[in-house]
Amino acid sequence: MKVPRWTPADPAAITARRTWAKAMVATITDPTRSPTYGTPHWAALADDDPRKLAAAVIAAECWATDLDELPDRVRRDLDAARAAHEAAEDARWAEAFEQARQIAHAQASPAALALRAHYAKTQAERIAEARRPRTGDYPGQNPNHHKQHLDAVQDGEAA
Repeated sequence: MKVPRWTPADPAAITARRTWAKAMVATITDPTRSPTYGTPHWAALADDDPRKLAAAVIAAECWATDLDELPDRVRRDLDAARAAHEAAEDARWAEAFEQARQIAHAQASPAALALRAHYAKTQAERIAEARRPRTGDYPGQNPNHHKQHLDAVQDGEAA
């Protein structure tokens, strides 16, 4: 089944329809007393009562007018949704750019350089470096430590 493509109504046809509807409703002497289409009061009216026909024409014209304005309304809604989406995307990208800028700035700081040098080594290199004794780390294991201590005592430096 092929669905027909929606095409806008001819403005002349819209004008003719509205003119006819106004003429049909104009026959009612007091439009405020006209019942709303589909209500029990409307259903209780006789089929030849002009108020019943006028209520149906008013309802039909409301529906037709809504349909006449639908494309413009949908276009406005889509334009608003598109603008909101673009604004949200711009905000998201601005936030991502700011985070990237902060990361780049932090990585360029002197404190980060020392960390990068440390983490640039392999784990095996870091373990080997940690196992190597450094002067003063282990006083009892330094072969010259005892001798240095005795020299200090003889010189009167130690208590």
